[in-house]
Amino acid sequence: MDYLMFCDHCGMPKPIGEYIMREYFWIASHVYCNNCNKPNKIPEHLQQLSLQMRKGCKGTNE
Repeated sequence: MDYLMFCDHCGMPKPIGEYIMREYFWIASHVYCNNCNKPNKIPEHLQQLSLQMRKGCKGTNE
């Protein structure tokens, strides 16, 4: 499942693929907007979701 974040500065939507969410959101603090190139803080609840996704994938060959 893909996720959608909206830029805090310009409002442009940014699709976040499941792989990116699972592999990077738990360690990243910001995502840059493709439109205005400004950083957007990754909310703590999305970082927690990313950790849960990683735990759920342990032992799989992805």
